Amino acid sequence: MPNDTDVPLSACALGRGSRISLATVYSFMCVVGTVLNLLVIYLVVTFKKLRTASNAFIVNGCVADLLVCAFWMPHEAAATSTGTFLVIGYQAFKEALLFLGITVSLLSHSLIAVNRYVLITKTPAVYQSLYQKRNTEWMIAGSWLISLGSLFPWITSFRYPPERCRDAEDASFAKGTSLSVLSSRFAAGTLAFTIIGQTLVVVYCYFKIFRRYKSVKCFFAQL
Repeated sequence: MPNDTDVPLSACALGRGSRISLATVYSFMCVVGTVLNLLVIYLVVTFKKLRTASNAFIVNGCVADLLVCAFWMPHEAAATSTGTFLVIGYQAFKEALLFLGITVSLLSHSLIAVNRYVLITKTPAVYQSLYQKRNTEWMIAGSWLISLGSLFPWITSFRYPPERCRDAEDASFAKGTSLSVLSSRFAAGTLAFTIIGQTLVVVYCYFKIFRRYKSVKCFFAQL
């Protein structure tokens, strides 16, 4: 007989009060995140002076965040509050959407950090050569292609989950169902690598920027 600890934690295992509280948090984050990200996109698109390579990466990150805030969160709030899957494959769609939004957002933050690093530590000629419009577009497209490519192995091996929540016994029976995108080793590995890589890139770039700023400050102090 399967152990109770083998049953995956989901909205089905939460009480009604906990589900409502969690759905409320998702709804609040959905509204705030959607409004703020749309505001950033609006400002960059509206004002010509803000249409720079650096801001293009920021907009790319905002679009990725909107996948989570404007699409995944309201869906998750609805599913959590009711404790059911609305249609077959619905959970799979949400998982894929969340994974795509997170990975593209993380890659966008890395692109922003590298952009700042090149802008501050390199010559203007190097910066302009590297961040031409076509190169910037390819960098943005690459962040989406990498994320979509990481999802492909999971999509091809996915088996549809139960339509509605099951009790603990049924859930353990359906344990073999590949539901979460993180059940794919390739997708989970890509997400872990992206998080670690993004952290290393951001720390390295801003450390170099800090050292550059400190050396310039010391230079002017000696004059």
